[in-house]
Amino acid sequence: MPIPPLLLLDLFVVAVMFAIGLRVSRGDLVSTLRNRRLVLRSLLANCLIVPALGFLLVTLFPMEPDLKLGFLLLAAIPGTPVALQFTRTATGRLALAAGMTFLLTLVSLAITPLVLEVMPRAAAHHPRPLLSLLETLVLYLALPLWAGLMLSRRAPAFTSRLVTPLNVLASVAFLALMWETRHFRRQAMKSMSVNPLAAIVLLIVLAMVVGWYLGGPDRESRRVLATSTSMRSVVICFYVARYWFPGTGVYLAPLVYLSLMVPINAAFTVYEKWWRRRSRAARA
Repeated sequence: MPIPPLLLLDLFVVAVMFAIGLRVSRGDLVSTLRNRRLVLRSLLANCLIVPALGFLLVTLFPMEPDLKLGFLLLAAIPGTPVALQFTRTATGRLALAAGMTFLLTLVSLAITPLVLEVMPRAAAHHPRPLLSLLETLVLYLALPLWAGLMLSRRAPAFTSRLVTPLNVLASVAFLALMWETRHFRRQAMKSMSVNPLAAIVLLIVLAMVVGWYLGGPDRESRRVLATSTSMRSVVICFYVARYWFPGTGVYLAPLVYLSLMVPINAAFTVYEKWWRRRSRAARA
């Protein structure tokens, strides 16, 4: 019996956010936040440059109103737990990867209500959808994150044994989600014209380039920031479409973005692994 995609999405988000809380110690978080230059660069990339690129791209590539709304949401809301599926392989910067995901998730939770207030058609909203959205974000993102942080602090020996099973659970839920939504994603891709598809691909690539060049001199840090910046918060965008724009096509842009950002970042991760092995061989 197939599992509903929304249940898989909720399971994946809870597992990843809980695992982030377990992996990010207070020291890791403080260390990440103390790197003011990198934090400022990350916020600049995710909260200013990429949203500006999003507005530029919808101007250059005209699209239908629902697609435009979904696209602008993607550009405006940073941070996604999906990024850890790729950045956790940056063994030299594991704390940075987890800390950056934690930071950007908090930023996305804080700015989502503000983003919705300036979105087109926001004047017609009813207060209940926003309340439902905030309840969902707290339930599936904030609470598991907080629970992981508290458990990690009080029982570090026990929590270290939970990380691997949670990562496995999250990976299985993510793969199942991708499998169960394959038909929807294929239909969404087919329903899109060239303009929105080109805009989505450009946003992924340009966000990755921005993150790479603002990541500093360390190649591993650059890789973490490139992936974190390019993988926008499709999770929150899905929840926004579900509660704020029900019965519309706003969800299509995040769905297609998810379909494209995963293989692009997977290819980027494989290339970086290959480059790292080649560099080590050259130094040997």
